[in-house]
Amino acid sequence: MDKTQMESPSQGKTTVYYHNNPGLLSQGAAFHWWDAAYTSLHDHDYYEFFIITSGRTNHVLNGACQELGEKTLCLIRPQDRHQFTPLPGGRCIHINLPVTREKLEQLCAAIGTQLQDILQVPQRQLLLEDNDFAQFKQSAREINLLRENGSPETYVTMIICQMLINALVILKKKCAGIASGAPEWLNQVLRRIHSPEYIACQASDIYRLAGYSPPVVIRGFRKYTGETVVSYLTRAKMDSAKRLLTSTDLTVLDIAGRLGYSSVSHFNRLFHAATGTSPQQYRRGQRAGNAK
Repeated sequence: MDKTQMESPSQGKTTVYYHNNPGLLSQGAAFHWWDAAYTSLHDHDYYEFFIITSGRTNHVLNGACQELGEKTLCLIRPQDRHQFTPLPGGRCIHINLPVTREKLEQLCAAIGTQLQDILQVPQRQLLLEDNDFAQFKQSAREINLLRENGSPETYVTMIICQMLINALVILKKKCAGIASGAPEWLNQVLRRIHSPEYIACQASDIYRLAGYSPPVVIRGFRKYTGETVVSYLTRAKMDSAKRLLTSTDLTVLDIAGRLGYSSVSHFNRLFHAATGTSPQQYRRGQRAGNAK
């Protein structure tokens, strides 16, 4: 994100517009490196993937702050508000891949999926496998070389689109409950977590389903999903909540109960942390969008 793209702040945040980015305006997708330690709280009118290539940073996403490190891939939606803040003595560099909704829909169609399916992935932030991470960095180096040699920008765009497709495929695998390179017991657990009959389970149920001790399961989740058991399970529950709010007339109380939450206020807090809005506001917004 180029600092010159920032518009005037509104209600404590800044909106970044795609028409200020020449690559987005002409090709629908762009690429650049970002190494500034700090950004203001902002959102965009386009989608954005970022991949941390070195260092660590604090990332604020919809009010929740998490420390991120090398190999982290994250998808930011237009409605998301996020910010990078520095860690003491640390410096973070990441690849930035902004893309318009129209272009992203075209790329999703090219791999036989829909953008809505990608957006329903419970984990839009994950740790890349070594080979995937190396491939993204190699593509970034190719882009730099092409630009240094004055090659046509259309060649650069092809590599950007290839990077975006790779990111979409990785997220799609997560949607299917597949962790690349993970043992079969873990993939079975992940698939169950995403199924309706297990979506109300708790962390203690996950340990039982896995058939291994909690430390083994915790290490497996960390290594192959980049998440704790609780955070992965919460993301899956919030994804199910969004689908239920969009496709049914169930009350928020009923949805919370289906997902295993006895406290509606606790469910509301988790949903707001995940989406930046309340369940009721999310439902109204989705229905208003579908009515257009």
